[in-house]
Amino acid sequence: MNLLQAENLGFAYPLADGGELSLFSGLDLGVPKGEILCLLGPSGCGKTTLLKLLAGFILPREGQVLYEGKPVSGPFQKGQMIFQDPHQLLPWLTVSQNVEFPRFRSFRKKSPPGDSESLLKKTGLERFGDFHPSQLSGGMKQRCALARALYADPDILFMDEPFGSLDAPSRQELQNLLLQLWEERGFTILFVTHDIAEALLLSDRILLFPSAGEAPRFEDNPLPRPRIRREEQFLREELKFFSYLSARERTL
Repeated sequence: MNLLQAENLGFAYPLADGGELSLFSGLDLGVPKGEILCLLGPSGCGKTTLLKLLAGFILPREGQVLYEGKPVSGPFQKGQMIFQDPHQLLPWLTVSQNVEFPRFRSFRKKSPPGDSESLLKKTGLERFGDFHPSQLSGGMKQRCALARALYADPDILFMDEPFGSLDAPSRQELQNLLLQLWEERGFTILFVTHDIAEALLLSDRILLFPSAGEAPRFEDNPLPRPRIRREEQFLREELKFFSYLSARERTL
């Protein structure tokens, strides 16, 4: 059984002229436990909207989302969202307090001794526990957001271009950190990106969005792990996706 499933999912945004912009209709998808599924496509194609539908932040016009076979009617404890927005941390709390915030939201009644300290160490923030978000770089803020999500002991991480605003070295460091934590903990990841190389580096499968209103389609990622960006097979797959998306843009 899939950990997360969408059945006959449909969603449309209303337009000022009384019409509507349909992003998708009749969409079915299943995400098994432990999979990394990347949602890849250009801006405005519906990736983030679908992510929010699957995470329960917005409700579909048609169909339903199921987590462990039960309907999703709102954000749920075992699904944690990480945004691109660097302001997702609470500015009046320290790094340690931000990481432990799920405990105060009753996501966890008890915290194992040293759990937050362990997460700070794993995410490279062990020396910054008493800092506030305003004292952190963009990459450090995203590390803190990742540690906070993991503190809630999630089954699923919903990640909306979390590394998109970072410089290339910070982005690659966080991609590697995410893969390391995924291998250790075995959670499921749904990851929105418009970066083809990022999708190929992280994913088991890719849900490819050609453009708004066109049905997304699944593509298996044939690359063996661990993956190296400069290898011929990686570059060949990257070119294949780039050629497809570029061709779609030219026909619109």
